[in-house]
Amino acid sequence: GFNIEKEPFDDVRVRQAVSMLINVDSILAGIYDGYGVASVGPLAQGVFGYDDSMKPLSYDVDAAKALLAEAGLEDGFKTTIWTNDNQQRMDTAVIVQQELKKANIDVAIEVVEWGAYLDKTASGEHEMFILGLSNPVGDADYFLSQLFHSENMGGPGNRTFYENAEVDKLLVEARQVIDESKRQALYTKVQEILIEEAPMVYIHHQAYLTGVSDQIEGYWIDSSGY
Repeated sequence: GFNIEKEPFDDVRVRQAVSMLINVDSILAGIYDGYGVASVGPLAQGVFGYDDSMKPLSYDVDAAKALLAEAGLEDGFKTTIWTNDNQQRMDTAVIVQQELKKANIDVAIEVVEWGAYLDKTASGEHEMFILGLSNPVGDADYFLSQLFHSENMGGPGNRTFYENAEVDKLLVEARQVIDESKRQALYTKVQEILIEEAPMVYIHHQAYLTGVSDQIEGYWIDSSGY
């Protein structure tokens, strides 16, 4: 995620460029041994509201460099990326650091204790950060409202400090509508905006691997890991 209240991440071109510099497949292969699904946008398959017609900001170093030049940052810039001491997140930070070097973006990694991490990202002290969120209810509202509605900036979940009046309106309407086809259309529009405006880099949706005794019958696991 980006803190879009801080330069240069207040510029959508910079956020798009960083998204295009990160090879999601290399993270999945190198850290997760190929388990998981590369993200197109903020929602995972199996969550109501997901639209499989969405197109991601694909890995494209040349296009990313062109966007940075357009934003006046052809020589790159310095920034930081925060993570907690989760090994997979720390490894992801290293890959991101390496990827962004391709555009002369110098990234310092800071590993922050979990409690301080939550407090400091809630108050907007960060520049870039790594977090995850599961969706136990299987509905788009749980995830999208928490992470992207302007009322939830900071501690409630919107740690990118993203604010878009149209997205707020669409999320409220989708929460109130009963007709599923109308809700789906609203969430499709929200996803289109969030992919284009890139308040965060959508990396992957986790695969849950479990060992089960052959003496257990009827075991199942849903798309959120429960």
